[in-house]
Amino acid sequence: MSDSIRPMRAREARRFLEIQRASVRDIAAKDYPASVIEKWAPLPITDEIVERFLRNRDREIRLMAEIDGHAVAIGALVVASSELRACYVAPGAARRGVGSAVVAEIERLACEHGLAHLEMESSLTAEPFYTALGYRVLARCGLMIAPGVPMAAIRMRKQLEPARQALT
Repeated sequence: MSDSIRPMRAREARRFLEIQRASVRDIAAKDYPASVIEKWAPLPITDEIVERFLRNRDREIRLMAEIDGHAVAIGALVVASSELRACYVAPGAARRGVGSAVVAEIERLACEHGLAHLEMESSLTAEPFYTALGYRVLARCGLMIAPGVPMAAIRMRKQLEPARQALT
C-alpha cells in the first residue's frame, strides 16, 4: 500500500517517465518482444522527451504514489475521453497494493469529474490486474506504437459507482 498518492509536480516528470519505463522493461518484458519494449519504453529519457511530456496535450491528470517518501508508482486519467491512461509500478514496489491504490484514486477522481465509466487499452501483462479490479474485456486489439511495430492490447471498461453521500 502506498503512503500517499498525489498530483505529479512538473519537476517530477523525469521520475514519472523513469517509473513507466522501468515497469515496462522489467514487468511487461516477459509478454512482449524486444522491438515493442524498445518503442514503448525508449531510453534514454532525454530533455526533449521530458519537455514533450510536460506539454500534456491530452490534459492528463497525472499522479505519483509514494512509499516511505519515494515515488514508486504513477497513474494518469484523461477526463475528456473517460480513459484510465496509465498505471505503472516500479519493479521493487510491485505486488504491494500500490497499483490498486493508484487505480482506486483514478476512479475516485473520475467520479469527482462526473464520469460514469473508465476505458483503457491494457497490456497483456496488466489484464489480470485490471480484471481483478472489476474491469471487463471489450475487445482484444492491436496498437501501432510506431511505424511497423504493432503491440497486442486489450480494450477494457469499468462502470463506476459514484461515491455515496453520507446520510445526514
